[in-house]
Amino acid sequence: MENKKEEKKIPKILFISRDDGGCGFYRMTQPASFMKRMGLADTEVVLTEAPPEKLLEQDLVVMQEMGSNVASNIYHFCIDNKIPFVSEIDDFIQHVSPNNVSGYSAWNPSTLYIHRAMQMLRSGVGVTVSTNWLAREYFPYHPNIYVVPNYLNKDMWTNPLSKKKDGKIRIGWAGGNAHADDLKMISEVLNRIVKESKGKVVFETLGMTKNELSGVFPMDEFSETCPSCGYEGEKHHYPGEAMENYPLILASKGWDIALAPVVSNSFGNAKSDLKIKEYAATGIPVIASPVTPYMEASLDGAQISFANTYEEWYNAIKNLIKDEVKCRDMVKKNKEWVDKYWIQDNAEKQFEIYIQLLQNFRNSVK
Repeated sequence: MENKKEEKKIPKILFISRDDGGCGFYRMTQPASFMKRMGLADTEVVLTEAPPEKLLEQDLVVMQEMGSNVASNIYHFCIDNKIPFVSEIDDFIQHVSPNNVSGYSAWNPSTLYIHRAMQMLRSGVGVTVSTNWLAREYFPYHPNIYVVPNYLNKDMWTNPLSKKKDGKIRIGWAGGNAHADDLKMISEVLNRIVKESKGKVVFETLGMTKNELSGVFPMDEFSETCPSCGYEGEKHHYPGEAMENYPLILASKGWDIALAPVVSNSFGNAKSDLKIKEYAATGIPVIASPVTPYMEASLDGAQISFANTYEEWYNAIKNLIKDEVKCRDMVKKNKEWVDKYWIQDNAEKQFEIYIQLLQNFRNSVK
């Protein structure tokens, strides 16, 4: 009688995401999906919480939700039942701006969120972060800390840029809420450039609520048509999109120049280079603040025009408007750079981190 070859048991990994937006998508949903698709692990993603019976089934739990009562209960349950968990963090939560209304309501010194989150970091088998800056900041809380960059799905990000053939220059900014401080840095520059162009330059935003955007620009300036002449307006606002639609929608805007302003503080310097990767994959030349993640991307091969002061932003935008050759060169080189950061080519590296941490845990309880 032939002996049947015993099938290799793959680990069960549960990802507990903190949201269903970009943060949860890039750090939880996307890697979990590719690990499952590649047969590396039996993965599942849940939003913010998981019942005890599900936790008991797992070989490893990856927790992005932290700080809340629910998160605290989950990690205490994992500890009590010897279920290894990894803490995933991609923001410097001790330095959230008070102007970040939704974020600061939790991550401020008057709540228990930061205390609970740091206790969770200390208690797990390891920590994953998105940047080198975060690794340095959180290393005192756990020695097993790994940098996992943000990756893009090549199948989602190969849409052709839909350039408009109307002779106008389209300048765009894309981002979610909590970026009002960033956009406010360049609002006066954009007002000047749009006014000087006399209808030849259009500025557009994709994402961020109108309520938050109204703290940066008067919203009566954002219109599909000019109230005076009836022609296309000079400033447009488009609402955010579900992540599965976002790459196609971004490409459909046909922007000639993309902007990535970031306030240079501890929070901003701890951010990742994801926005540069998204613009690079879409084929849009980028002007950005000289913050740490973007400077590191530049050293890694990304072609970025940097600007810091009012004059630098003004001149950088005006120069790219005039220099089509430079724009094409930036797009070409950025396409080559971002080719290193497809999730298809990197999911296994992330999985190997989880396996190493899981093995460390198993060795510790023998």
